[in-house]
Amino acid sequence: MRVLLCLVCLALASPLAAQSRTDKPVITMGVRVDAKPFAWYDRSNDSFLGFLVDICTDAVTRAGYPFTQVAIDAATRAAFLKGEGPKIDLLCDPTTITLHRIQRFIDLGNDGNTPERFAFSPIVFVANGTFVTAKNDDYGILTEPADPALCHGHPAPEPAAEENGDPAPPVHFAAGFVTGTTVDEVLKDIVARNLLNLGENQFACPVPQPSHSEGIAAFCRGDLRYYFGDLDIVNAYVREQATLNHEPCEFDVSSVATSYEPYAFVVTSKTPGFRPDFNKAIYEVFYHGTAIDRFKGHFEGMDMSAFLETLFRINQIPEGSPQTDP
Repeated sequence: MRVLLCLVCLALASPLAAQSRTDKPVITMGVRVDAKPFAWYDRSNDSFLGFLVDICTDAVTRAGYPFTQVAIDAATRAAFLKGEGPKIDLLCDPTTITLHRIQRFIDLGNDGNTPERFAFSPIVFVANGTFVTAKNDDYGILTEPADPALCHGHPAPEPAAEENGDPAPPVHFAAGFVTGTTVDEVLKDIVARNLLNLGENQFACPVPQPSHSEGIAAFCRGDLRYYFGDLDIVNAYVREQATLNHEPCEFDVSSVATSYEPYAFVVTSKTPGFRPDFNKAIYEVFYHGTAIDRFKGHFEGMDMSAFLETLFRINQIPEGSPQTDP
């Protein structure tokens, strides 16, 4: 896979402005390779595509920086978020901003071992977490879970002393999700709410997958009973599998959103001055309507959710002026 180098020359800028901007240092952008429709690598034309890829490149370009793009898979992303991954300026990936991750970034900045400080950009998208369930009752049954303690379900009650016979043996179902994300609390919550319709002595067990593409492939061929992920991503890879296998992947989608997923980019302090320039450019991308155009291009025929439409409006902050702003 080649590394893309994009030297930015803004045609609408004056020659002096363009020259000063291209003198800025090259930004290293890490791009997720397997998170359609937000970020992925297209082998057919050796390029990175996706809604978030476009927003990343739009903002970096508007801020006046040249950039390189490097591939980031799920495992590399997980290491990066722990401060152990590649040295990049920007993670272009559907990363959910959480209080836990904010605190982790604060701790990384204070431990003395991580030279670059991490921070989130403004929120750029709002997604819903969900899960799908295989329609075939024989799919995703585990003969022996890797760690039964991680499984959640409804144990059979202890038989009364006067009753004879033992309860039916437990049944464990495989619940897939991409490695580097956590599904334990979500799984525990939806089992408690009986959203998986588990019977007595039935359990759902988390089974990490190396990527969404491989995870959905495993789900469609029957290795997993459930698959967890953000709705747009799950739908994209289900369509991909149907195209590859020339037959539909049959499943039921939960009618209840399991989680709220506000996406933001992770920006490091690797290149001094880049973070504030990039964050300002993000707002400019929304202010000028570019983000709406990108959404229409990648989610053709789809309407924004009420939450997403509100977010886009919030991000269209007023331009202001030196005369009116103190």
